[in-house]
Amino acid sequence: MRDQDLTAIEPSTSRDRSPVCPTRAVRLPSDVEWPTIVVSFVIWALLIGTVASHRSVPWWITIPVLAIASGWFASLQHEAAHGHPTPWHAINVAIAGAPIGFVYPFARFTDLHLAHHLEPSLLTEPGIDNESRYCSPEAWARAGRLTHLALRAERTLVGHLTIGVIRVSLGYLSTDLRATRRDARLRAIWLRHLCGVAVIVEMLLLTGFPILQYVVGAVYGRLFFTGLRTFAEHRAVMDGTRCAVVRSGLPLSMIFLNNNLHHTHHALPGAAWYRLPQLNEQLGSDELARSGAGLYTGGYFELVRRYGVRPFCQPVHPA
Repeated sequence: MRDQDLTAIEPSTSRDRSPVCPTRAVRLPSDVEWPTIVVSFVIWALLIGTVASHRSVPWWITIPVLAIASGWFASLQHEAAHGHPTPWHAINVAIAGAPIGFVYPFARFTDLHLAHHLEPSLLTEPGIDNESRYCSPEAWARAGRLTHLALRAERTLVGHLTIGVIRVSLGYLSTDLRATRRDARLRAIWLRHLCGVAVIVEMLLLTGFPILQYVVGAVYGRLFFTGLRTFAEHRAVMDGTRCAVVRSGLPLSMIFLNNNLHHTHHALPGAAWYRLPQLNEQLGSDELARSGAGLYTGGYFELVRRYGVRPFCQPVHPA
């Protein structure tokens, strides 16, 4: 990649706080980003090939491969939410908008994720940052003993990848289902999403692919890989950045499309994934993360070692 002024890379969201359609604030690239196009072809080939070959491949290979493909597709959706890889929004949606993971509509993820980027100083704030994993002191006081146990367990990596990802998904679903009663656009999003899920289920039935294998591989597999990436990427600190950096080699950095360099992504959310490693060095993200949310030079193995069964943080936001 040629050298460029970092200030020339504009964030992919504006300061417009409208909850109606923040996707309109995305700045689309001026040219087709071919590395992302190639990755999308590989992911789709892996997804289709895994389903098509299931009769000749044992389940203990099919499910992990499907999980990897689904987790990788989630990273592709994250790129598309930020306006990549083409100058045409409709094509980006066609590439990454399919409800492979069943749980959440792509359009709704885009809205909420772009809102998450609007105000860096409010990252991790419960009730403001929709991706915050903390609760407020008031919410903690209202919660019962079982909820306290669950929230504490979710602060470990094992708890996050089991209890946490499922509980958070169900929380998003219940919140959205209540909101559809008064939001016509949200109802339309969910209707399109459910139609897409129905099409995928019908295709699985026609090919004879076991639905349970798909749910474990593609649905939970997506939650697993997304949960692994997001576990330590934000931390509520009073001084310094609230965005971490996890230094990881292949294959996880490719599956996550370098979003493990999370401080760099938040500093320049409009930058394509393949630019992030160089930009990470130019911004000095490692040292900034080290003095803030955290720098993990040992990658995700370090997270497993340090926080597999020990808490990463406390459930209540420190502020």
